[in-house]
Amino acid sequence: MSAAGLVARRELTELWRDGRLLLAGGLLLLLLVTAFAVGWQQQRATDGERQAAQALDYDAWIAQDERHPHDAAHQGMHAFKPLPPTAIMDPGITPFVGSTIWLQAHRQSELRFRPAQDATGLQRFGSLSVAWVLQVLGPLLVIVLGFNAFAAEREQGTLRLAASMGVRPRQLLAGKALALAAALAACLLPALLLAAIAMAVQGGLDAVLRLALLALGYAMYLGIAVLGVLAVSAIAPSTRLALIVLLALWIAGVTLAPRVASDLAREVHPSPSRQAFNRAIDDDLDQAYRRAWRAQLGTDKRWGAELPLNRWGIALKIDDEAGYGVTDEHFGRLWDSFAQQQRVQEWAGLAMPLLALRGWSMGLAGTDFAAHRHFSVAAEAQRRLMQDLISHDLVEHADPLGDRHFSYQAGKELWARVPRFEYRPIDVLTALRGNLVSLAVLAGGLALAAAVATWSVGVRKP
Repeated sequence: MSAAGLVARRELTELWRDGRLLLAGGLLLLLLVTAFAVGWQQQRATDGERQAAQALDYDAWIAQDERHPHDAAHQGMHAFKPLPPTAIMDPGITPFVGSTIWLQAHRQSELRFRPAQDATGLQRFGSLSVAWVLQVLGPLLVIVLGFNAFAAEREQGTLRLAASMGVRPRQLLAGKALALAAALAACLLPALLLAAIAMAVQGGLDAVLRLALLALGYAMYLGIAVLGVLAVSAIAPSTRLALIVLLALWIAGVTLAPRVASDLAREVHPSPSRQAFNRAIDDDLDQAYRRAWRAQLGTDKRWGAELPLNRWGIALKIDDEAGYGVTDEHFGRLWDSFAQQQRVQEWAGLAMPLLALRGWSMGLAGTDFAAHRHFSVAAEAQRRLMQDLISHDLVEHADPLGDRHFSYQAGKELWARVPRFEYRPIDVLTALRGNLVSLAVLAGGLALAAAVATWSVGVRKP
């Protein structure tokens, strides 16, 4: 067996004998299983409710009585955002962005009914999920297992003994890193196997592939933690100082860094407040409507007495079509600013790997902002389809009635022409391409951690 292998076997034996691996690793595994069970139950219940609500909402649309189509458009329908199976692992921004969009006449809506609105103040510390346990407590487990890897042996004089036997510093580093990696694997593989079975049953191949990519990202993240802990332990003159420094870095990395990075991202790529956004889009919509009316109806006074009732249907159609471009522009700029803020935080992951991992985890779980935007665009396409069908029906049937325009009533034949809303989420390959920056940052962080750890074991003599 190689020197690194012998060092790894000895380290694992020590971790098992002193009880740290059994106690700390067992607690982490218990938390992971608990978080997975809670996430499974919540995901199944929530997604079942949303699917049932989507079906009932469409049934109510079809079953409505005969009425003027424009009244039906104002009643509208709803689009309920489905939860991907991998939301069990990482709920991402889902609790904060809402679950339902009202598809109403004339105006694109935002998602409503955010679960975070009903949460307590503890929500700011994160909810119990597999992702939260691994992101926050995973590095803490590495610290507990490895803070004394080099410092304790230096205090006991065994590092000098190992050097006298011809064991090189890099071999010690490799052995200790291998031991910590094996200890982590022993704690995490049972949970990973449980998750793989659940993903295969509930989500099929796409969910299993997502889980595998998630595992890759978390392996790189914990690898950075392993090498970072060993680097600090190698430099620190005592185990006490090594533990203090590592805990300080952990607190800064999991509590302060995300908030600082978020504030920095908003400074670099500011986004408007809700009031400013609504005011700007209202002003631009009003100008667009007036231009369209002037060009196609010969007046910029909307819905005035000079507009005959035999042109109300075409006027509604002109209004809607004039607003599509304005809405796309404003929501596009808003969403682009959010995406740019996310990108800034991902690159900040070079200093604090948690930031890059969060982007990777949410992206591959299908619970990030890109998934939210994709659903919002699909729901808006459904709204416009509904509105266009209704406007076309008004032009064809209500406008020819002239003064009796509002006496026209449509029935189930028109309502049935609006199809059910069926959402197809982003596939795993598209999600992977959209999160390559996060993966690259994690890979860069792992390489940097390896270089720092290698330098650390050579810079301080036993």
